[in-house]
Amino acid sequence: MIHALALYLAIQAAAGSAPQHQEAGLAALKAGNKDAAIEEFKKATELDPKNSQSFFDLGVAYIQSKDYGSAIAPLKKALELDPNLSAAHQPLGYALMAQGYFQDAVTQLRETNDKGGLGIAQLEAGDLPNAVQNLQSAAAAQPNNPDLLYYLARACGLLSKQLYDLLLTSYPNTPRANEALADNYAALRQSQQAEDHYQAALRERPDLRGASLALGQVYASANMWKQAEDAFRAEAKLQPGNAEAAYRLGSALLQNGNPGEARIELERANRLQPDMPETLYSLGKADSQTGDNAAAENAWKRVIELEKTGDLAAQAHFGLSGIYRKQGRIEDAARELKQFQEARQPGKQP
Repeated sequence: MIHALALYLAIQAAAGSAPQHQEAGLAALKAGNKDAAIEEFKKATELDPKNSQSFFDLGVAYIQSKDYGSAIAPLKKALELDPNLSAAHQPLGYALMAQGYFQDAVTQLRETNDKGGLGIAQLEAGDLPNAVQNLQSAAAAQPNNPDLLYYLARACGLLSKQLYDLLLTSYPNTPRANEALADNYAALRQSQQAEDHYQAALRERPDLRGASLALGQVYASANMWKQAEDAFRAEAKLQPGNAEAAYRLGSALLQNGNPGEARIELERANRLQPDMPETLYSLGKADSQTGDNAAAENAWKRVIELEKTGDLAAQAHFGLSGIYRKQGRIEDAARELKQFQEARQPGKQP
């Protein structure tokens, strides 16, 4: 009897205690041996089934092995044994999310400061407003995280569609519903349908701010510049402090051969929102067409300072070349023309 008891104690000693297995598991995990870590943590939980830390470590080891399904039970057990074990909520939330239990993941991740993880779980669970809010916070804290940007873009897109669908189904044929439909048609470049719906919206609400601006852009994309000018003028009258409306009106006036009035609107746009390259480029064109070459030169030089590369900078170089050629500044004209030509070479970024 004494011999059997001694043999049992020897076997138990050889097997090691729960803390020893837990320490061995942590060492294996640190060394990257996840399978060995899992076995050690399993033994620790078997020897001491009341130790929440062993179950937590086992769950973490499963997660590091990407065995998310197996991680759920030990992490839940860890929280059952110690509801104050706050560190378990995040890995459990991610394990549940990986297995498609999104609402359960939301419950766990609400207990953490992980707004990114919570936002992703809320997105998958269909709670789009809260998903957008949390993902915006997470993306602001980590602006260079492509995963967060992807999920934020997806959540915003789905929320936008949800709200548009609600608008169209709950308030059909209202000015805002027509405007929403027009926006969609404009995005699809279906100009006639977009025009019809913008006009329907404006017939009922002539003071619907933004609708005339959008209608003018539809006309401009179809080279219907007279109609575009009328629409932009209506928007500029409604919103005299709107720099884009002033810029669009000035651009349409240029297209319609009225550089003098265009210059007035473009200067106003530049005062309202200084140093916008598009405004400055068009202002330079208006100055050039009204004979103020010095002002045109200054505007186009400023475009190049702001843009340095791109189509607007290339066009500014071309405009400067024309001014210098008229002034007999042959070398300056040649330099600007060369920079324009280099920018226009196919496949080369200007």
